[in-house]
Amino acid sequence: MAAEVPGEGSASPARSMSSLPLAALNVRVRRRLSLFLNARTQVAADWTALAEEMDFEYLEIRQLETQADPTGRLLDDWQGRPGASVGRLLELLAKLGREDVLLELRPSIEEDCQKYLLKQQQEESEKPLQVAAVDSSIPRTTELAGITTLDDPLGAGGWWWLSQMITWKARNVTSRLSLHSASLQVPIRSD
Repeated sequence: MAAEVPGEGSASPARSMSSLPLAALNVRVRRRLSLFLNARTQVAADWTALAEEMDFEYLEIRQLETQADPTGRLLDDWQGRPGASVGRLLELLAKLGREDVLLELRPSIEEDCQKYLLKQQQEESEKPLQVAAVDSSIPRTTELAGITTLDDPLGAGGWWWLSQMITWKARNVTSRLSLHSASLQVPIRSD
């Protein structure tokens, strides 16, 4: 099944991988990449050559040498820098002549990128629909102009009843407060 994913849209993953962040690569691919690049050899470029191509400075590379997994740490540090992407990583590996890594890991990388894109699309579809700009709350359409007595199923009588209940409650509260020598100022309209 993993062989079908790269084959079904081989142009699309290559095009989209160039802009995907390095976070699209899961732990499995990063570990396998570390297995290839952590081993120091004279015949193939290792993680230090990759670090130099990623514009890491000498002292940064020396600091990475102290790590148990320098390639993993290198990828973690690099993904926070501008220009870091899956596509750029593949370009750098090709530039370093690590065709063996590309041949072995490209299907897994493409699979991770496809999963990442599907997850992004799913998260985008689950977002609530919102207007990007926030402006005043003044209604701009006639149906949002406000609620009127015509909107009440009981008509104007319902609104009158509600205002009477509010007035009665306010009078009831003020009379209870006066029993306890307290006062509450509630303006009552006489309409």
